[in-house]
Amino acid sequence: MQVRVRFYGFVQDVAGASPHALDVPERSTLRNLLELLVERVGERLRERLFNKAGELEANVQVFIGDSQAGSLEELLGDDQRFGAEVKVFVLTATAGG
Repeated sequence: MQVRVRFYGFVQDVAGASPHALDVPERSTLRNLLELLVERVGERLRERLFNKAGELEANVQVFIGDSQAGSLEELLGDDQRFGAEVKVFVLTATAGG
């Protein structure tokens, strides 16, 4: 299955040019996808995305298509609405003022 990933916010400077296109096995989870991206991009991406417990940082939001992912164990492309390609967007909240 083809997956396209776009990064936004402070993750984008580590991930480099978007989008990233990957082929992942059927029944892959969001966690599987992010681990593949860490292998491709490097450990700095892991540091930006995950906390020490291996969960997403509180300020990282991931969308699969138009829906916010509820869990890292969520299946990619488990819904027929995606067709042959799944689009994943990784957003980071910013703070300041």
